[in-house]
Amino acid sequence: MKMGRGIEALDLYEWLPGHGENTVAMRTEGADLVVTVAYDCDAGVCERELRFATVVSFYAQVFPGPSMLGLDGGEAALLLRGVLVEYPDSETALAWSRHFGDARRVRHYSVVFLAENRLLVVLANGVSLNQ
Repeated sequence: MKMGRGIEALDLYEWLPGHGENTVAMRTEGADLVVTVAYDCDAGVCERELRFATVVSFYAQVFPGPSMLGLDGGEAALLLRGVLVEYPDSETALAWSRHFGDARRVRHYSVVFLAENRLLVVLANGVSLNQ
């Protein structure tokens, strides 16, 4: 299935230092995926959380490298800026939304944590950034 065009949903480098994150930890809480990003800040080490709500699927892998997802150059170029990308025309997200009878909207996201060299792809109802 095609991902379609990607748009910037959130620039992590608005709060990450230039060298990026120190660590990234992922855990599930019920139907949510919580991604804790630790990074250097004036107070020492700070953490922020990306919370993906009502996740139907997620995929993590080393990046760059071979992928089951078939990322092409356009998607990779946007991801390499260190931003959370949303794919509003994603065929996969549309298929999941139809699966739920359009009772809930599924959105398609991806992000590369550049210092960790990790790609994360998530299909969820939405995402929020917590402190």
